[in-house]
Amino acid sequence: MIHKVMRRLLTAIVASAIILAARPPASSYTLQYRDNSGIVARRWLTSPILISFSTSLSTPPSNIKAGSDVIGATRRALRHWAEAADIQFMELTSSAQTMSPQNVGDGINLISVSADNAAVFGASESPGRTRVFYDAGGAIVEADIALNPNELFSSDSTPGTYDLESTLTHETGHLIGLDHSAVIGATMQPRQPKNGLYNLPALTQRTLSEDDYAGARSLYGPRKGIGSISGKLMTSAAGRAETIFGGHVFAEDIATGKVVAGSITLANGDYHLDGLPAGEYRLIGQSLNGPVTAADIAPAGGSYFDLTETTPSFRSFVGVGPNLSQLIKVSANWAIDLNFFAFSIPPPSLKPEVIGMNDELSTAALPLQPGKTFTIYIGGFGVDQVPVEGISLSSPFMSVNAATVRPEEFATPFPVISFDVKIARNVPPGDYSIRLRSSTGELAYLAGAVTIERESNSK
Repeated sequence: MIHKVMRRLLTAIVASAIILAARPPASSYTLQYRDNSGIVARRWLTSPILISFSTSLSTPPSNIKAGSDVIGATRRALRHWAEAADIQFMELTSSAQTMSPQNVGDGINLISVSADNAAVFGASESPGRTRVFYDAGGAIVEADIALNPNELFSSDSTPGTYDLESTLTHETGHLIGLDHSAVIGATMQPRQPKNGLYNLPALTQRTLSEDDYAGARSLYGPRKGIGSISGKLMTSAAGRAETIFGGHVFAEDIATGKVVAGSITLANGDYHLDGLPAGEYRLIGQSLNGPVTAADIAPAGGSYFDLTETTPSFRSFVGVGPNLSQLIKVSANWAIDLNFFAFSIPPPSLKPEVIGMNDELSTAALPLQPGKTFTIYIGGFGVDQVPVEGISLSSPFMSVNAATVRPEEFATPFPVISFDVKIARNVPPGDYSIRLRSSTGELAYLAGAVTIERESNSK
C-alpha cells in the first residue's frame, strides 16, 4: 500500500496579499464600510474607476507563457466585477511598470506584470498582490495590482502555471475593497491553485461566486430588492457574554443548499450578510480552523490586523431564527437582526482541514460536473470518527453513497476518508458545503467546498 501513502498533499498556494498602504479603517468581508466605531467608506467613491494598463501587459516577461492573452484576461477580470455590482471601470494606458511604494501613492491605478515588481514579492510564492491607498475618511483613492515575476502564468491551462484571469479577478476584488472570504469556492478565498491540481485546469476562480457577488453589492449596490442579516456572535465565559472575533457566519439557500454569502466577525462580534436576494436561508456559524484559517483572513492592517485564530474557538452550529426555526426568511429591502450564542466549551474536536479528488489533497474547491459520480476525500482530525450516516452535502441535488465510505492513506498527520458523491443532472450552478456530524452530534462544515460551474470557463 506504499503507493497510497505517497499520494500527494497539495496545499494550494496563498493566492495573494492585499497590502494596505496606509492603515485603513476596520473592515469586514461583506460589509467593508463598517467597523467597531461606525460607518466608513472603505470603497471607491469615484466612478468610473480609472485603471491604467501598464505597457508590460503588451510585452509580458518570460514568466508568462508566450502567446498568453494578458490584456484579454485583464479586461475580463474587470468585467466580472463590473457585471456583479454597480461598478464602472475606464481603461487607460501607462508606461509605469511598478506599483507605488508603500504609503507613497502616485495617483495611478496600475495593473502591471513587469519583472520590475520582483522586490515587492521577495521570496513570496503568492501569484499576485494589490496595494490599496485610502484618504482620511477611509475611501479608496488608489490601488495597484502586480503579478509575481517569479511565478509562471498562462491563459491556456498549462500545468504548473497560475491562470492569468483567475489571479487578476481575485486581485481586482481587492482593488474594489474586498478582503478574503472563508467560502472555499469563492474567487476571494485566500488561496489559488495552479493548473494541474486534481489533474484539471484551475479555472473556477475566473467565475465569481454568490459570496463574491454579495460582497461587491454590499459595497456598491444595487441595493434595491435585496435584504440583509446582521447581528453579533457571542459565547458565554465565566458567567458573562463574550464576543467572538474571527468567527465565520455563512448563509445557505434552503431550497438548493448553495452558499450565498459569508461574513467574518469583527472584534466586537459583529457579522453582516448583505446583498441577499429575497428567499429562505439557513445560517451556520463555525470557527476558522479548516481549509481557510483565521490567519488567512487577516491582511496587513484593518479590522483583522491581530487575528491569528478564532477567539474564543467554538463548535459549529446552525442558527435559529426569530420563529425558533432554522429557516430564516429574508424579504426584499428588509434587514434582519439576529444574535447567536455559540458553545466554546468543549472546544471543537472535529476539524476537517483538506479536501481532494483524483488522488490529491488540497484546500481548493472541488470542481464537479452535473450528472456524474466522483470520489472525494476529506482529511482532518476526527474525520475517521464520523459515522457513514454523518456525511452529507448541503444540496438535495447531491448524494453520498454510504457503502463507499472508507479510510485512505496519505502522508498526512491526520486521518483521511473518501466516499463517492453523485451529482444530479439538474443541480443549479454554485458552491455547496460538505457536512460532517460526529456520533456525539458535533458538526463541522467545509463551506463551499464543492463548485458547480455557472458556465464554461474556456472562453
